[in-house]
Amino acid sequence: MSQDEKSFSGRRRRMKTRWTVAAADVISEFVITVGGIGTIVAVMAVFVVLVARVAPLGLPASLSGENSRETHWGADKPVYLTVDEYQTIGWALFDDGRLETFRVDNGEKLGETRLFQDKKLSAVSTSVGRGGILLGFLDGTIQFADMSFKTTFIDVVNAPEEFHGMKPGERATYKPGEAESGVLELTSQGQYRLQMLESSSLEPIQVSDKAILMLDHVPEAAGGGNTVSVSKDDRRYVCYSADGKLRYGTIAEEEDFLTGDVTLKNETIELDIADVGGERPEFLLQTARGNDILLAWKSGQMVRFVRENPEDGSGYRLAPAEKIDLLPDTDAELTVCEFILGRETVFVGDSDGGASGWFLVRAAETDEPELRDRKTSDGFTLARVHVLESAPGEAVTTMRASERSRMIVVGYASGRFRVYHMTTERLVLDRHLPSKEPVVAALITPKDDGLLVESTQGISLWHFDPRHPEITVAAAILPVWYEGYPQPRQIWQSSSAGVEPEMKLGLYPLISGTLKATFYSMLFGAPIALLAAIYTSEFTTYKVRTFVKPTVEMMASLPSVVLGFLAAIVFAPVVESFLAFFLTTIVVVPLTFITAAMLWQLMPRRIGLILESWRLWFMIPALMLGLGVSYLLGPTVEQIAFDGSVKLWLDGRGTGVVGWLMLLLPLAGIFAFFANGAFINPYLRAHAVKWTRSQFALMSLIKFAGLVLLTFALAYGLSVLFYWLPTLFGGAAWDPRGTFVDSYAQRNSFVVGFVMGFAVIPIIYTIADDALTTVPKHLRSASLGCGATPWQTTVRVVIPTAMSGLFSALMIGLGRVVGETMIVLMAGGNTPVTDWNIFSGFRTLSATIAIELPEAVENSTHFRMLFAAALVLFVITFIINTAAEIVRLRFRKRAYQL
Repeated sequence: MSQDEKSFSGRRRRMKTRWTVAAADVISEFVITVGGIGTIVAVMAVFVVLVARVAPLGLPASLSGENSRETHWGADKPVYLTVDEYQTIGWALFDDGRLETFRVDNGEKLGETRLFQDKKLSAVSTSVGRGGILLGFLDGTIQFADMSFKTTFIDVVNAPEEFHGMKPGERATYKPGEAESGVLELTSQGQYRLQMLESSSLEPIQVSDKAILMLDHVPEAAGGGNTVSVSKDDRRYVCYSADGKLRYGTIAEEEDFLTGDVTLKNETIELDIADVGGERPEFLLQTARGNDILLAWKSGQMVRFVRENPEDGSGYRLAPAEKIDLLPDTDAELTVCEFILGRETVFVGDSDGGASGWFLVRAAETDEPELRDRKTSDGFTLARVHVLESAPGEAVTTMRASERSRMIVVGYASGRFRVYHMTTERLVLDRHLPSKEPVVAALITPKDDGLLVESTQGISLWHFDPRHPEITVAAAILPVWYEGYPQPRQIWQSSSAGVEPEMKLGLYPLISGTLKATFYSMLFGAPIALLAAIYTSEFTTYKVRTFVKPTVEMMASLPSVVLGFLAAIVFAPVVESFLAFFLTTIVVVPLTFITAAMLWQLMPRRIGLILESWRLWFMIPALMLGLGVSYLLGPTVEQIAFDGSVKLWLDGRGTGVVGWLMLLLPLAGIFAFFANGAFINPYLRAHAVKWTRSQFALMSLIKFAGLVLLTFALAYGLSVLFYWLPTLFGGAAWDPRGTFVDSYAQRNSFVVGFVMGFAVIPIIYTIADDALTTVPKHLRSASLGCGATPWQTTVRVVIPTAMSGLFSALMIGLGRVVGETMIVLMAGGNTPVTDWNIFSGFRTLSATIAIELPEAVENSTHFRMLFAAALVLFVITFIINTAAEIVRLRFRKRAYQL
């Protein structure tokens, strides 16, 4: 057609595109391009931010700012040395009773006091993170003393004039009194901080006629610290003296209510200790609770004693509980045996550079055969749990534990010093002193930000940045053996009452909780949504569909917080009160609907056509009938199947046959479905050619009843077989309780799956219905024209064609469930467990981030592990969506072939 020809409307055709249309095309293309690229950039930016927050978890520790100098005490080695949390002042105790304070930055001696006079110190007991110490003397006496750093903040206007010119971070020696001396420092906030040492001691107590060779004590309880430490009025100690006696003592303070005088009352238990191989023991330890005493020899032999109270009323006594070898794999000698923070784990170092950690476990509950076979008087045994990287040929000379974490610093005779993290067994730092002199003492400063090492030539102080030793890749995803547990566990416990409990940051419980919530939610919501979409798209009338679809889509407008609130406050208590009713409903209501459908087929054809438009509304009476039958059958089912109480049955009452029945009933139903298709239906098609519609409907009802009976009979028979079969071979019954069913918690997966289903059903239903509706009508017409029934057309033509859309609906619903926060946060119980019990709670990745991130200290290990949880959630979602897209494209390709 030429440009001058007219179109059918009488107007001349324009062969040139209007500028408005061209501009709209350009703008649309630009917006779509920018939007697509922007989405990709935004997703990548989120990934980069998460990786940037998580990456520092793998950075190594660092030392910087070395400050080395000679000590003012020269060759006179102190028996104990420590510094304050600000690395401002320190104190050193000597065996003649001198207590010297000094500046950490330049070694200047600040002052000197005497804790005791005319005595010689023979043993000292300290505790990590506590200022109290216990002193033992050659004359057989002991004395409790306390050294603590006192921090005082002084305003600028109240500071002495000679310090007004100080700069932030600058330090100066300050003497507020003749006998007092400290260090004054100007902080970055403009305040003067004064650090001083306070010391006090109790009266000596005579416990033996011979010298005290070793002693240990349980420290006083600190505010917010170790809850098992003793009180100030009940001091427990244990000592070993030169007469070969082990003494366990309790010192109580008694105050005269008239004079106010305080006297010390000492009660002791004695036990003679025999030498091993002609040698006396070298190490003595007392656990945090004070009931276990560990006595070790250089050969590595250790005897554990327990304080017990016999039933004969003879009073407390010390009894040996077990004897073990701390060095089972070497001929080396034991050189260091000390507690780390918490006084539960014992560090063991030997002359060949070996290092390990030991603590008590219940022998009967562990999976280790060697430990389980040990016979001890109290059921506990000391187990070697952590094996640290050794330094072959380099004798361990000293060990000091951190005051706020499970790090330890270990010194060697070769001048090497290492920092380990006991829980994760991670080698945090490995360095050598330049002089190669043996390490005499080493310590990690109270804030874990400094490292002090003492050798025969002086002391060296570094700024220490341990980074994040509490976590490794293995500790995040694999079981870790924590104190107090009989075997390695995967645990998330990011907070505790103090610094002494171990930080547990395993991600597996959170990943397991996320998958658990997703599985049970999709198990409930996905079948209902897909079947509803198939029904409204293929079987109901257009009028009904236009009403049902907007109603279902309106459910998506319910906020998650409202659903979570209803689940936690309303649904969870109701389900707990009527648990048998809800369990019965799962079986009875579907059977009621199918039975009602079978009865509908028995209705005369003429009446059925009249009522066809009202068919959906007849489901309401069927639903109410099913609920009523469930309510009436609930108590009977609970009495017969669950031995009178579902909750007590879950806790172990009765047999576990019903547990197998709950698991096998769906599988038996699937078997009955395929058996019907493979054997029964072909037979009926061959013999029902001349049957009337009513006869065929009646036979369908009979067939359905028979299949239901077959399903229950098969499931029950297999349940009895699986439960009792192991007993035929001498084993215990195979009880499924403890797996997918176990003890009941009010906020659990059953409730969350039900409520989450309402959140995900609208999404899956809408997308699935749209996918089914877009299937070309000529495919349906061709199938129906060939004689296929509407059901056959739906199953064999429509669904395969729309499979890519149906799969996309499921994946979008799955992503909605994986990222859900408020419902699982409010109704899931927030218990980071790893079981798949449908009646227990869980904690998801998203809920953990929402709960803990606002209170996490920025850039701490906990903070970065929460970002690691977010990264794991991102990766899970990315993998699911990528796999879903690949499968969707495959389904679309097959649909095109149709």
